[in-house]
Amino acid sequence: MLESFEITENDVVRYLKQHPGFFEDHPNLLKKLHLRHDSGEAISLIERQNQILRKENTDLIDRLNRFIHVAQRNDKLFLNLQTLVLKLLACRSLNDICKTLNTELTERFDVDQVQVVMCHRLTTDGDMWLYCDTNTLQTHFPAAMRDARNECGEFTEQTRHLLFADTDIQSLAVGALTKDDKGVGVIALGSKDAKHFRSGTDTLFLGHLAMVVSQLLLTL
Repeated sequence: MLESFEITENDVVRYLKQHPGFFEDHPNLLKKLHLRHDSGEAISLIERQNQILRKENTDLIDRLNRFIHVAQRNDKLFLNLQTLVLKLLACRSLNDICKTLNTELTERFDVDQVQVVMCHRLTTDGDMWLYCDTNTLQTHFPAAMRDARNECGEFTEQTRHLLFADTDIQSLAVGALTKDDKGVGVIALGSKDAKHFRSGTDTLFLGHLAMVVSQLLLTL
């Protein structure tokens, strides 16, 4: 005696996936199938498929536009960074480097303020960098000083105040400056927008800039 069995919804779905041309072989059945539209009206399966395809096409176009926007933004960043690096290569002192970073980054990179902080170079009158002892820098920027890691975020109010005194800087991007594989300072970019430099912000360009400045420090 044959055992009876029930065909489940999953069985139907699996079968149709395995036989995508099923409705082409049964056009009369296709005409009888209707789906409920968002408006409440019944529409044919073909109309529903067209709706899905149009929606997927729109989503793909939106994603492509976002990719294009990111690519254009990265191209602009690369060209501006290239210009900045060439100007840095012409610098002959740490003050020249600080001045060039300040001018170029605030004018070309949507940065409100820039601060170079060193722990191995004391300052005198007229120097444009900030001196901090090693322990202080390691306390405020352990990732940069101990791991040579660049990072972004709001940081603490105390850290922001250390870099930019009484200004209204709300978020930072911090690049690690190294010498002989040891942390000797940071480049800090400040923004008045708390969301401008978020913890997930890409630091690729900042890291490249920090490496260039680190190499220049070896020649000064």
